[in-house]
Amino acid sequence: MDKAAALTIENKNPEDKENGLQIGFTIEEMATRVEGLLNSIGLIKDFAPIVYVIGHGASSVNNPFYATMDCGACSCRPGSVNARTLCFMANHPKVRTLLKTKGLEIPESTQFVGGLHDTTRDEIVFYDENSLSQTNKKNHEANTFTFKKALDLNAKERSRRFESIDSRLSAEKIHEKILTRSVSLFEPRPELDHATNALTIIGQRDITKGLFLDRRSFLNSYDYTIDPEGKFLAGIMRPIAPVCGGINLSYYFGRVDNHKLGAGTKLPHNVMGLFGVANGIDGDLRPGLPSQMVESHDPIRLLVIVEHFPNVLLEILKNLPNYVWYANNWMHIVALHPETKELYLFKEGGFLPYQPLQQTIPTATDINAVIENSHSQRNIPVHLIS
Repeated sequence: MDKAAALTIENKNPEDKENGLQIGFTIEEMATRVEGLLNSIGLIKDFAPIVYVIGHGASSVNNPFYATMDCGACSCRPGSVNARTLCFMANHPKVRTLLKTKGLEIPESTQFVGGLHDTTRDEIVFYDENSLSQTNKKNHEANTFTFKKALDLNAKERSRRFESIDSRLSAEKIHEKILTRSVSLFEPRPELDHATNALTIIGQRDITKGLFLDRRSFLNSYDYTIDPEGKFLAGIMRPIAPVCGGINLSYYFGRVDNHKLGAGTKLPHNVMGLFGVANGIDGDLRPGLPSQMVESHDPIRLLVIVEHFPNVLLEILKNLPNYVWYANNWMHIVALHPETKELYLFKEGGFLPYQPLQQTIPTATDINAVIENSHSQRNIPVHLIS
């Protein structure tokens, strides 16, 4: 999406319709969405001057599977529109006034800024920067340097999987090479920026602070202290199975038997009618994902770790429309007791105490050294960064 593109977000006239559908959101609808999001991630106080809402998408060329590199929760599209829309809603004065009556007060000095992280180029484009106050413009300019450093380091971290890039180079030089790689006509593996879908961790970010997870986890911020009955958690859990679990299983089956359940190598693929691919002159459409997309994924079922009391999580789980995913072990789920930090594994309809086989994890003072010395396609064990 172009930075200068305009979006119609607010419904200013209820009579305005297109094909019988309402155009834009009313103030009440916008407030409901902002309230739901902020409550679900626990951001209800201590707001920073700038809150960034970053969607993700990816650049690639000569790649029939490009949609699989965008946002699964956005119908395989980039998340830029969603990010900009949410920021418009959260910055709207009337929305904030309505939220205040519900006990959610966003300081006047706080502004929301949307952006898009291009995950093959490791670049971020920010939107609507001109709406920032003078103070926040200065804050934003300073923050962009932090983003740049983080993106350089992110490029270095994932470069260990690239045969064409020496991961021992500096982060800045690696990033330059990745920018070229992202638009290469003959690059069959632009997807090697993907997380490998082993975990989903729902909880306060303190529980993963200092852990190196090797890009293997969905991280969903959630604060159980403001949600003792699990009302917000129930909303978070509903899409976990179809979105995170669905992504995981598509990689799982593609890796277990790529010939029958995947698409084979993408190198001889011919696009058929813009709805499928076939291998060369073979007329049969191929299901699933190509081998280049799944080779870095271990064929394991998703493990969901939720920071809440086991009895609360069990009640939520059994009322989910997709409970069968957990009951039939297509996904594993563990309750992390927020007070005792004990683990409880869901099994045979209930949560049972669980003791990990491994009681210690390796530590590292320099994670870059670990990355540089690792085999390109081998997943790195969890490390504690000291």
